[in-house]
Amino acid sequence: MISFIIRRVLWAVPVLFFVGLVSFFLMHQAPGGPFDQDNNRKQVDAATLKNLNARFGLDKPPYVNPRAFAAAWKAGTRNPFKLARTYVDSQFGNYMLNALHGDLGPSFRQRGQNVQDLLKKQWPFSLRLALIALTFAIVVGIPLGVVAALKQNSLADYISLFFATVGVSVPSFILGLLVIIIFGTHLRWIHISTNDWRTWKPYIAPGLVLGLLSMSFITRITRSTVLEVKRQDYIRTARAKGLSGQAVIMRHILRNALIPVVTTLGPVLLGLVTGAVITESIFSIPGIGKYFVDAIFQRDYSMIMGTTLIYALLLVVANIVVDLSYGFLDPRIRTQ
Repeated sequence: MISFIIRRVLWAVPVLFFVGLVSFFLMHQAPGGPFDQDNNRKQVDAATLKNLNARFGLDKPPYVNPRAFAAAWKAGTRNPFKLARTYVDSQFGNYMLNALHGDLGPSFRQRGQNVQDLLKKQWPFSLRLALIALTFAIVVGIPLGVVAALKQNSLADYISLFFATVGVSVPSFILGLLVIIIFGTHLRWIHISTNDWRTWKPYIAPGLVLGLLSMSFITRITRSTVLEVKRQDYIRTARAKGLSGQAVIMRHILRNALIPVVTTLGPVLLGLVTGAVITESIFSIPGIGKYFVDAIFQRDYSMIMGTTLIYALLLVVANIVVDLSYGFLDPRIRTQ
């Protein structure tokens, strides 16, 4: 178990590096820069732009710095660590080295604030939304899938499949807008502009919108796995031994059917992370996702990189936890 965790943690290092590299590359392919315009959308003069780029390290090469390496070599430097440091003295290299020490850099647009401090302020809002969405997806999705499988081709099965199909088919931004129009504008059950996001109640509507796709996915997977498991020979043997229907479902069918469901939690968490970006923007939740979208439009490079790395780290940790949970569901996996 310990060796498995160590291997997965070591694999996380190149994964995070690759995510950071791709994010940095895509970010710099977009036209313009973070200081081309001021907060009033007026063009910044060349001298001010040069000073700002130098202050935030944007005057350095993007990926590597061979000129600094050559200058250090000419100066007589032969220490491999110092030479390597001069070679990676670039925008990407400096950012990743600082990120290893927990420094995600200053925000380019919100002056005087570091990215990690901004993320700490926004994290509780995103966490509440994700918890409600994940709870809704699991608590509703698994029972719906089980009922649909046990009552195959019945009205309950058709209703479950209908909701699962709707949840998969309707994009979250369309559903979010419909919820705001119907329940916010016409019925006035929710009030987006006056919500106190420090409490849990305002998160119910956006949490259900965000969790609907994941709930539909879990419902379909649960239904298919329960249908497969209940046809196995050991289920017929358990029934022949006189076990009650509830005991067969809880101890034999559900436990064996949960392993593929747990496997889907990795993609489910990925969907919640990416969906939260849209949902937070639609419902004006001051979470990480909303600020991430704002950072993209404002070309706040450090905020984009920091948020992307945090998202990637959370998904890596979540996948490790999902893999570890296999052993608790199936002892055969634990012994391997």
